Amino acid sequence: MSQENVEAVEAWLAALHRRDLAALLELADPEVVYRSYLASLAGEEEAYRGHEGLGNFLRDLADAWEWFHVETIETRDLGNTVFQLGSLQARGRSSGLEVSEQFAWLHHFREGTGPGRYLGVERFGTADEALEAAGLPE
Repeated sequence: MSQENVEAVEAWLAALHRRDLAALLELADPEVVYRSYLASLAGEEEAYRGHEGLGNFLRDLADAWEWFHVETIETRDLGNTVFQLGSLQARGRSSGLEVSEQFAWLHHFREGTGPGRYLGVERFGTADEALEAAGLPE
């Protein structure tokens, strides 16, 4: 099942890059809580909650960001959590602000199999911080 979660994270990122709401909804648990770094840069501090929130997130993303890309450096299967180290690049639509940051993420899944289990993501400044939050040494 955990390889399934790694594949779901890859599918999630691919859907974000395409801005494909239908694919995100298929992967997301109805109670998904999504906190977007890009949304926080655009002044949206609240988390996006549930399937309706994902639709709002994609609209906000399109309004605020001309383009964005997440590149994965490392992925680790941690059971119902997937650790991901990567970089994020983006350009603001009206400001032209370019962002280039390296982050670590913990993607969380509801126990079970199949689609519709993605619960959300936590963002960390370093891999060590994320792994510590997951209860693991680096």
